[in-house]
Amino acid sequence: MKPHLKPLVKQLLRSRKVGLPGAAPADSLHAPSRPYPNGWFCLAFASEVRRGSVTTRPLAGAEVVLYRTAGGVLRAVRPQCPHLGAHLGVGGSVEGEEIVCPFHRFAFDPSGACVRTGYDLPPPKASLTQYPVCEVNGSVYVWWHALGLPPQWQVPVIPMDERQPFSHDTFALAGHPQDVIENAFDWGHLPALHGLKGLDIEGAPVAGQPVSTVTATARGTVMRGFRQSYTLTVIGLASIAARTVLPRGAGSLHVMLHATATGPGRIELRFGTKLELTGVPGLPRRAGRATAMPVARLLSAVLQRVASVDTGADLLMWHHQEHVEQPKLARGDGPIGRYRQWARQFYTEPPGGVVAPRPPRTEVGRAEE
Repeated sequence: MKPHLKPLVKQLLRSRKVGLPGAAPADSLHAPSRPYPNGWFCLAFASEVRRGSVTTRPLAGAEVVLYRTAGGVLRAVRPQCPHLGAHLGVGGSVEGEEIVCPFHRFAFDPSGACVRTGYDLPPPKASLTQYPVCEVNGSVYVWWHALGLPPQWQVPVIPMDERQPFSHDTFALAGHPQDVIENAFDWGHLPALHGLKGLDIEGAPVAGQPVSTVTATARGTVMRGFRQSYTLTVIGLASIAARTVLPRGAGSLHVMLHATATGPGRIELRFGTKLELTGVPGLPRRAGRATAMPVARLLSAVLQRVASVDTGADLLMWHHQEHVEQPKLARGDGPIGRYRQWARQFYTEPPGGVVAPRPPRTEVGRAEE
């Protein structure tokens, strides 16, 4: 990263809300005009939705309530209770396998059906509106489609140890998911913004396929001082999953980047790091395996801080970036044009379709967790 950017990035990472003097966020200067893309979008890392918890998250101009029952069943529902419209995420609770509305204590089972009321009388024929939800790669995804169609494809499973959580951060900022995911194919910014050296990279999206792969080798990645090879798995217009295999079979490093549209011209950016070790150098094999996970968790938190500095530079770019529909591309940019053609499959409306404007925003901030 260029030295003059480091103070801005460090300020951003230290503060929950950061004013960026001298430049306005992109959505305050131009009314956002691009529609929300269809697909699976991450609303939380899996460790954020514990058994018995109820969490509200924004998605595409609305809200979704995530909850997990005592038995571990994960559900995503429309927040409003069908009885009198109370918000299940405001005082709602999980009791056993049911989510209970705080207003009149109407309870709903995992199928969404109302099974009892607070009156000890037979419940009405009422159900919650449920959304398709899946838990993959340490992340909780909810399906969104402009026409309400069911899932058209599935999130690919990336080999990793699901017992170990990600160290993660979430930021709310101006932007659009397509521009965030474009980073995987914007190869010119890797040496220019992040200082990668000796970059050898290849891969391009395949028309009609919702998942793409990029492979690269470079110096200056999260593993400072080493020339590392890594694979990027691009999942729709929602996620980039990076996996680096450590030298000498020591383990793997996973970095997840999730972009979720929350409203016109606004996104939540979730970023997580997880180190998986097969052992601990210097310890006997048996002892090394026994201590590998706690050591890896500690190191994951450290690596998350290191990686956040690089990601922070991208946050600054996205927050102030105006989408250029017909960019003047140059040799060395990477397959950006091909990526944009590929991205069209995720829209019901044309990418330039109009969505309702929103009030201007002036800050990029760390989202409340």
